[in-house]
Amino acid sequence: MTAQTLLSSIFVAIAFAAWPLIGRQALVSGAWMATVVMIGSAMSVTLLSSTHLAPWPAPRAWWILGAAAVVNGLAVFVYSATVANPAVPTGPFIVVVSVLQVAAVPFLAWVMPAGQAPSLRQAAGFAFAAVAVYLLAKN
Repeated sequence: MTAQTLLSSIFVAIAFAAWPLIGRQALVSGAWMATVVMIGSAMSVTLLSSTHLAPWPAPRAWWILGAAAVVNGLAVFVYSATVANPAVPTGPFIVVVSVLQVAAVPFLAWVMPAGQAPSLRQAAGFAFAAVAVYLLAKN
C-alpha cells in the first residue's frame, strides 16, 4: 500500500466515522440527516467526477449501479435513523457497523459471480470479527 493510498484510507475512514456523529449534533431526524448528507454527497461526487463521466455506461451497468444505489440508500436511511435515535449508543453502533463491513467483504466477494472463496486467514478474521461484534454490542 502506497503512502497516498494509506492517507486516502485514513481520510475516508475518518469522514465515514464522523458524518453520523456530526449529523447527530444537528438534533434532526434520521430522515433529514440521510437526505441532507446524501444530497451533499451526490453534489460533491458529481462535481469531482464531472471530467471522468465519459463514455456513457451500457444499459446493463445502469441496472447494476441502480440496484447498488437503492441498497445503499436503504442502508443510509436505516443508519441515519439509528444514529439519530437518542436511545442508541452511537459510538458502539458505528464501530459494530464498521467491523461488520470489514468482515462482510470477503464473504460478499465470494458470493459474487466468479467469486473467490475466503482464505483460511480471512475465515479466521471473520471469526474474530464475530467475537468483536459480540463484545462491542454488549453493555
